[in-house]
This record gives sequence, C-alpha cells and structure tokens, in this order.
Amino acid sequence: MKPRWAGQRLAAAEVPILLLLIVPASLGAQQSISLDSPAAAYAEPFSLVGGIRELDDGRVFVSDALEEALYVLDADLGAAEVVAEKGQGPDEYRQPDGLFAWPGDSTLMVDLGNGRMTLVAPDHEFGRTIPVVQQEAAGLQIIIPQGVDEAGRLYFQPRGDGVIRDSADIVRWTPGSDGAPEPVVRIKLRDVTERSSGGGNDLRVEVTPVPLSPEDGWAVGRDGSVAVVRSADYHVEWTRPDGSVIAGPPVPHEPVSVRDADKEAWAEELAATGMMMMVSNENGAMSASMRRGGGRTPAVDRFQWPEVKPPFAPEWVQVDPLGYAWVERHVSAGDRPVVDVFGPDGQHVASVTVPHRSHVRAFGDGTVYLTRWDDLGFQWLERYERPVL
Repeated sequence: MKPRWAGQRLAAAEVPILLLLIVPASLGAQQSISLDSPAAAYAEPFSLVGGIRELDDGRVFVSDALEEALYVLDADLGAAEVVAEKGQGPDEYRQPDGLFAWPGDSTLMVDLGNGRMTLVAPDHEFGRTIPVVQQEAAGLQIIIPQGVDEAGRLYFQPRGDGVIRDSADIVRWTPGSDGAPEPVVRIKLRDVTERSSGGGNDLRVEVTPVPLSPEDGWAVGRDGSVAVVRSADYHVEWTRPDGSVIAGPPVPHEPVSVRDADKEAWAEELAATGMMMMVSNENGAMSASMRRGGGRTPAVDRFQWPEVKPPFAPEWVQVDPLGYAWVERHVSAGDRPVVDVFGPDGQHVASVTVPHRSHVRAFGDGTVYLTRWDDLGFQWLERYERPVL
C-alpha cells in the first residue's frame, strides 16, 4: 500500500468547412444519469492527483503531484506500488503531473519538476524524454500538453511570449519533427484586468484574471478530433483531423449566481491545484521548472467577480475513447456536480450527476475515473462503469 505522505486563430491557408447541425428538441431526448456506487475504489487517499491512465491490461498509472510520486495500481485498485524514484536522472522524476496514452500502450508523463516529458513503457521502463521548453525561430515555446492523439501528436496552447491576449490558437505538434506547431482552432481565453503604476522606465503593469469569466474549453480525442466548448452560447464544436468542423446546437442553461461560497471554493481550488512556472536562461540555454499545488489561498476581494457563472467549467472537459465530449457544468458551491455529455455530432445526449466534490478525470475500456475531495483536502480515486449512451 502506498504511504499517506511521501518525501489543465485559424491560420490555415484553407477555410474549414462548417457544418451546423440543428435538431429539434423533440428529436434529441437527453438521458439523466447518476453515478452513485463505484465499481472499484482505491482504499488510500492521494494528496493531489495530477493524472490517471488506464493501461490495456487494466492496471492504472496515477501521478501524485504533492507526494511527487508515480504509482501503478493493480486492475482491481486493491494495491499500489511506486514506479521509479524521485530525482533528476534519466529514470527519475521530480513532480509527475499529466499522463497521456501513447502508441504501444506507453504513457507520456509530464514531469513538471524536471521541465520535461518522459515516455513510460507498460513494464515501467523509462524511455525518451522531450523538453518542455522548445527554442524556435519565433522564440521560446513552453509545451504543456492537454491532449495526445493515437499518432503521438501533442495538442497544447502555446505559452512563453508573455503577451496578454483575449484568444489563442490550440496547436498540434509532432515531437522530433522539423515542422512548427500547426494551428488547429482558436479559442476565447478568460477575461483579465490590468492596472498600471509608475511611468517611464519604471512602468509596472499588473494583470489579474477575472475568475469565473466566460472561457472556451477544449479536449482531444484519440483520432485527433478537437472538441471546443464555446462559452458564448454553450455549444460543442468538433474540428476533425481533415479540418472540417461540426457544430452542435446551443444548450439551454439557467444562470448560476456567484455567491461568497462560490468565490471561496474557487480560491481554495486554485491554491490546491494551481501551477507556478519559472523559466531561466543560462548562457543561452533555456530551461523551465514548474510546480503544481501547495499554494496559499488568495483573498477573494483582490479579484473582480462576475454576477453569474458561465455555463461550464473549461478546465473540466474530457473526450472519452468512444469520441464523446464530457463537460462539467457550473453549479452552486455545495451542489452535486453535473457533467453534460455530447456526441460526435455535437448533440447533447446526457447529463451525468457525480458525487459531491468530484470531477471526471479519465476514461478506460468501458470505465470512468473520478477523484473526490474530502474535508481534509485529500483525494480519493473511484472507478465507475461508463454509462451506455
């Protein structure tokens, strides 16, 4: 058993084809499903789950960012062992985070502490590494993947130039290739506020995000299809690998007011899961180190807050192996979360209620993995059967 404590712009030459599918509400009956009893649950808590990855034989990799450990759980979630050791060596890691399926049943592990990504084979052997910081002709590129397709291409939002924008490209990149990242689709970013002080050579600009402001969410399917959840009218838009676009109809929703409890919940989750990044340049050699979690809870009165929440949480968008997009709705603090499920045609097909303080985190072969926070801040891993949609 594991110890309790140890040591997330379309620039293509051709304009994509847009197919808008509108189906009358009477033809699109949505299911209402409740996940209440897990098929399996690991008996010990984690401190901060960074990633979950089910292997072909049913075993499960779980990374714990605060404990700085990568675990492999057996297929029954009954026992776990630590994979490798903490360190800077080729077969080590310092803070494992995201875990993504890679060709050959391998796993791409994002190692925040060492500023790299590492391929981990099913037998736990460590292989090729990919630096998080890439020096390109256009400047510094920081790659934190949010999706990987079955061909081993990474999907991410470029970072590193320090420019504040209201929108950004999601790009696709093949590690080891000579080609530059390819723009796939453009998304809206969250709102920010700017405050300037000083002047001349001592001009200072403070940029602060507006919590719970409308922001597009996105995720990637195994075939390379990108699901974008549009915040303007809450619909799902699929960009297929051939560049074609399929957009479903808007989903009606009731606005949820932003109360003091919602502000406190947002600030607490930011402190628990937020990521800090530091980039260094030593004689032209660029490197980056990052760390997730363990921060201080910010005071809520330092932020500008909207009156109502957007319809969904952009950080909690997933695509399952069958090509369905799972989107967590915003609810009032303390309510059971609800996850909307959208089909490959963009239609809203189901609403799935999950246990209190839970998030849908990963999928396997007919399985859904959730993490659930307890009152002490620990996370518990649960596996459910994927509902038939």
